[in-house]
Amino acid sequence: MKVLFFHYSDYLEAGIPGGVAILSALLKADGHETRLFDTTFFKPVHYRRSLKAGPEIFKQTAYTLEDLVENDPVIDLKEEFYRELKEFQPDLLAVSAMTTNIDETLDILRQVRPKCLVVIGGVHATLNPEEILREKVVDMVCVGEGEGALVDLSNTLEQNKNPRGIANLWLKENGSIIKNPLRRFEDLDNLPVPDWSIFDERHLFRPFEGEIYKGSFITTSRGCPGGCTYCVNKVLRRICRGCGRYFRHQSPQKTIQDIETIKEQYGATWFKFADDTFLLHPVEELNALKEGLKKLSIYFGCSVQPLTISKEKVSLAREMGCVAMTVGIESGNEEIRRKILNRKISNQKLERGIRTIIDAGIRVSTFNMIGLPGETRENVFQTIRFNKKLEIKAANVYIVYPFPGTEIASTCGTNYRDAKGKMIPMSEAARFNLSQMSQDELEGLRKTFNLYLILPERYWPQIRKAEGRDDQSQQLFRELEELAASYV
Repeated sequence: MKVLFFHYSDYLEAGIPGGVAILSALLKADGHETRLFDTTFFKPVHYRRSLKAGPEIFKQTAYTLEDLVENDPVIDLKEEFYRELKEFQPDLLAVSAMTTNIDETLDILRQVRPKCLVVIGGVHATLNPEEILREKVVDMVCVGEGEGALVDLSNTLEQNKNPRGIANLWLKENGSIIKNPLRRFEDLDNLPVPDWSIFDERHLFRPFEGEIYKGSFITTSRGCPGGCTYCVNKVLRRICRGCGRYFRHQSPQKTIQDIETIKEQYGATWFKFADDTFLLHPVEELNALKEGLKKLSIYFGCSVQPLTISKEKVSLAREMGCVAMTVGIESGNEEIRRKILNRKISNQKLERGIRTIIDAGIRVSTFNMIGLPGETRENVFQTIRFNKKLEIKAANVYIVYPFPGTEIASTCGTNYRDAKGKMIPMSEAARFNLSQMSQDELEGLRKTFNLYLILPERYWPQIRKAEGRDDQSQQLFRELEELAASYV
């Protein structure tokens, strides 16, 4: 049985998606043949090398990801997909798509019209299975976790049997939709080591503090115990009620084994734990992780929930190889954080937790949201000043996107599709108009957030002028970026 995975990604959005890697490993273990059609490194005709890698200012490395693709030819995505389908001749096309790229994914499928069966999975498909199944080119949707469903589907098709009763699958039959029940959640200790071999090696490019390492994402838990209004976990928890404990994690021994194997097979020494909150592990488990990971001499970064931060846990993470932690500030305004985002933590506790990480010698970056419901320019500067007070040098800032199924989307009555039925891209989230700021002002603040953060306040009047889109503002922005690099 041949299974072709289709992973749509924006150009150079590198990083191995753990779900696809695990699914490939499972299928191979059952004797199936897998291959990947991945758009990450398909150079588009309109590509122009950027001056900077993004809104943050990083230490320069000997070379960049853009250097690695400098001599790549321009790829016609449609023609390349045709070629791959003809050469591999898959029996099944397994597609993973997110809300932010489902339109592009479906557009490509409509153009290419694969002759094999097509199944789509992922969070967006789980939230909107009937919408996806209205597409003629889609035969099945996987609702919930995909491991058991995809293996059962592949085995069933190989035996020329009807897949109509496979749990977690919704499929079309004679004009109606068969909605099979959900299965129990996977025991994460029973999953195989992720299969990174099907991915372009450039996915492993990991720059950090001026050095270049090999590595990518690894996930040791699923679900999140939080109830943030901007996250889909609440609705996913409701959809999957009865499937088992929503939040669960691997044993330390399984995590150590996976990382050791990946290091041996791919030379990876830098990992990013994709878990929502790494320090939620009990101290006993962190101690066990420390004993195993310390011997492997790896580096890693992780995201942490502020209320899980303690001096003991942070110290254990540092000993096992943690060099970077990301903490969600979201908003510097406590009332917005509490009432709009359901993040019930004070600035005082946030500051205490972040300083604990800094004191341990771990680099801290923060997640910040702007464009929140009812937010003003003054509120955005409360977030900037709070980061500045903590001397944060790496701030991730996003305009809030009201994803389908989230409480924010429901409360604000937003629709993620525009009047023409097209998905609003994540890069154009300002179009939702949730805040009291105009789209242009919001985009300008997103662009200059890190300049306000890094440069002394005497430069703020100049930064304000750099928020614009005209040529003069853009030139000033580039000049200020160069200046900010000297402050990092």
